[in-house]
Amino acid sequence: MRAGFAVGFVFVAMHSVAAEQVRFDKVDIPLAHPANGSLLVLPKKQQLLVSGFNQFERWLSQVSLADFSVTPIDIPNNAQFFSSAILANISAEQLVFLTTDGVSLRAENGAIKPLVTSSSLYRVLDPSRLREHNFVIHLGSELSDFLIPDFNHLQLYRQQPDGQFVHYALKTPALLESWNKGLNYQARPYYLLDTNMDGLLDIVVVQQGQFYAFLQQSDGAFLTDAQALAWPVSLSTEQQSDQRNDAGSTYAGKHIDSLNKITDIDGDGVLDIVVNREQFIDALERKNSFRVHFGEKTATGLRFSAQPDTTINTDSSPLEVRIGDINGDGKQDFYITSTHFGVGTIIRVLLRGSANLDVDFYLLDEQRRYKTKADFRQRATIDVSIGNFRFDMPLLQLTDLHNDGKSSLLIGDGLTKLKFYLPDNKRLFQRSSVELSVDLPRDAKQVKVVDVNNDNKQDIILPFSGQDNEQQGNRLILLLNSTSDKS
Repeated sequence: MRAGFAVGFVFVAMHSVAAEQVRFDKVDIPLAHPANGSLLVLPKKQQLLVSGFNQFERWLSQVSLADFSVTPIDIPNNAQFFSSAILANISAEQLVFLTTDGVSLRAENGAIKPLVTSSSLYRVLDPSRLREHNFVIHLGSELSDFLIPDFNHLQLYRQQPDGQFVHYALKTPALLESWNKGLNYQARPYYLLDTNMDGLLDIVVVQQGQFYAFLQQSDGAFLTDAQALAWPVSLSTEQQSDQRNDAGSTYAGKHIDSLNKITDIDGDGVLDIVVNREQFIDALERKNSFRVHFGEKTATGLRFSAQPDTTINTDSSPLEVRIGDINGDGKQDFYITSTHFGVGTIIRVLLRGSANLDVDFYLLDEQRRYKTKADFRQRATIDVSIGNFRFDMPLLQLTDLHNDGKSSLLIGDGLTKLKFYLPDNKRLFQRSSVELSVDLPRDAKQVKVVDVNNDNKQDIILPFSGQDNEQQGNRLILLLNSTSDKS
C-alpha cells in the first residue's frame, strides 16, 4: 500500500516572525486497520510499527520512513506484546514478540524464531489486542536483555556476546488486588540504577514500602535474592495503599505514599527519588503532593534523607503528571494537568458539554526548590458527552521544535486545529500561538511526539481509528519537523 505524497507547508500565525520559526512537512498514510494500538519507531531501520485492533481481530503494520509504504506483518498466534531489541551479530534493532511461551524474534524473511522460553503473568492469550510492552531492557552492554514478570519472580535473561541468554529468576512476587470476588495480578514496577556506585546497573523494586535491589556482579551475573536498601524514604505498604470501602475504615485524614519516579531532578548526575503523596479529604476528594528526595553519592552507595528536600503541593488530584526539562536548564520540571469536579464543573458540563482543565508548570530554581504556586498555568478544555458516557481529553504535549532543549506547548483546539505556544524567557510560553489547521484524532492519548526520521528533531504522529469519522479513520498523519535549528 502506498501513502500520499509528503506536502510541505508553513504555519499561518498572527505574527509572521513566529510563523517562520515553525515548519512541518505533512505525510498522510492510509492503513488497512485502525491505529488504536501502539506506535514504535525503529530508527536504524527507518521503520515505524503501528498496531491496531477491534473486538474480532488485531493487526500490525510496518511503515517505511524512506518512502512511506505500508507492509502488513503476520502476528504469531501466541503473541501478547511486541517491542524491539538489539541482538548479537545483527546491526539494527529487530522486532520481537513476548508470547505465552517466552520471547520470539521476527527475522527479516518473516520467519518466527524462539529466543527464550519463559513463564510469565501473561499465560492466557488476549486474541483481540496487541500492544508494545517494556519487556526489553538494557543493563550496561550494547545488547538487549529481557525481563519478564511472573507470579513469584522477575525472569531475567541476560544476552551474551554470542547471542545466547543466561537466565536468573529474581525472587519477588507480583502485585495482587482482590477487589470483589476476582483476583487481579499486576507486574511489580522495577527501576534500573546503580545503587552501590560500582558502575553497574542494578534492578530495584519496592515491596511493602521497602526498597530492594537485585545487585549486578562484576561478571554481569545477578544475585537472585534481593538486598534491602537502607534508604529512609517513607513509602506506604501494600496494605496501607489498599484504601477501599470494604476495608472497614474511613478515608478522612489518611494518605498513601507511592514511588513516582527515580530520576536526576537537579541535574547533578545523581539520581533522586520522587514520592507521590495522595492525601484523602473524604472518599471523593483528595489532594496530591510530590516530595523530592535528592540523592547523594557515598562510599557505600546512594544515600537519601528521610525528609523531602523540596515539595510540590496541589489542591486537587491530578489527571496526569509528567517530569522533564521544559526550559532547557538541565533540571527536571513538573507538568501537571488537573480539573476540579465541583458543582460549577457539573453545571458547565450540563450546559456546555465541556469542563475546564488546568495545566500547571513547576520549574526547579537555582536553589533546587519548587515554588509554592505554579510558575505558569495554561487553561484547556475537556469535551464531555453525557449521552455517550465519554469525555475527550485535549491534545496536550511538549515538543522541542528547534533542538535547543526548550519546549513549546502544543495544544489541540477541537479536532481541526493545533496551537503551538513557543518558549518565552519571561513567562515560559508566549501569550499568542502559532496555529495550524489539521485533522486531529479524538483520542489525544494516542498522539506521540518522537524523533521519527532520526534527524534529532521531534516530530508528531497523529493516529486515527474507529473513534474518528469514516473519512479520518484508519490512517496516520506524520508531521515531520523541518524547523530550522536556532543558531
